[in-house]
Amino acid sequence: MRYVDGAYNLASGTRDAFGGLSAQLVREGHPDMVSISGDRDPEVQLRLWYERMTLNPGGRKVYGTMWWNGQKWYRIHPDLVGAPGSSDHELRRSNDLAWPYNSNTAAHRRAQQLAPQFGIVCDGKGFSSPEWWHWTNRGSLGTIGAPAAAGGSTARPTPVQEDDMATLISSPGGKSLVVGDRLFGFTDPTEAAAVSGAQTLNVPVTLHARINDNFGRTAPNGALPTIVYVRGGGDGTVYLWTQGKLEALVDPSTLAELHGKNAPTFTLSQAEVDNLLEP
Repeated sequence: MRYVDGAYNLASGTRDAFGGLSAQLVREGHPDMVSISGDRDPEVQLRLWYERMTLNPGGRKVYGTMWWNGQKWYRIHPDLVGAPGSSDHELRRSNDLAWPYNSNTAAHRRAQQLAPQFGIVCDGKGFSSPEWWHWTNRGSLGTIGAPAAAGGSTARPTPVQEDDMATLISSPGGKSLVVGDRLFGFTDPTEAAAVSGAQTLNVPVTLHARINDNFGRTAPNGALPTIVYVRGGGDGTVYLWTQGKLEALVDPSTLAELHGKNAPTFTLSQAEVDNLLEP
């Protein structure tokens, strides 16, 4: 579990829960969980309340209403906010997470399956305006205090550096994602479409292939070749791109195995494939 600069969890129980879940996900080949918003001090929660809620909306669009201090308040902002004193961020239980734990992705779905083991729920999914990024510790809060410099749940959260942030590599052939020193492919196009919070780098197909090939060697799935499909199907042949070389896939069972290991994929025209196959 890592934190962008400014995000933190002062409750050791919350740090333990999210840290344990994140570690298990990493062991299974998924990215670290990264908190972009954890605890909120009361003054911050109050500021957010007044930014998003009002007693007199006037002609502004109203997204919903809430009662607080015996008065009806109108939400004039698309994002939800908990009433001061009631927000799980203020109660030191919640984290808003970065991609891929803020969208309907394979990693998010796996995290939901594992979360109950650590006392965590993605309660944001059930909000009136769903927030897939909002996760909450429903277990013990433990000790409340600033993280110390050593050991266990008191270890200081690792800040996320600029080069750790997600970059979505996009070309006419497909998409892949770089997070820190890891490269991830997409087996389902809807997963790529669901990515939010990542900077996008548009590149030619051949450069995309080199990124997948060269960058991916240091990633957990970097030993895997890139699966190459022919746009429109071609003659049905599927290819593998490995260390700058394109070869036809001979064993069909290999394709299922590579998809199961989250190998990168992209699509080329038949002319581009023919060009790469030339000696």
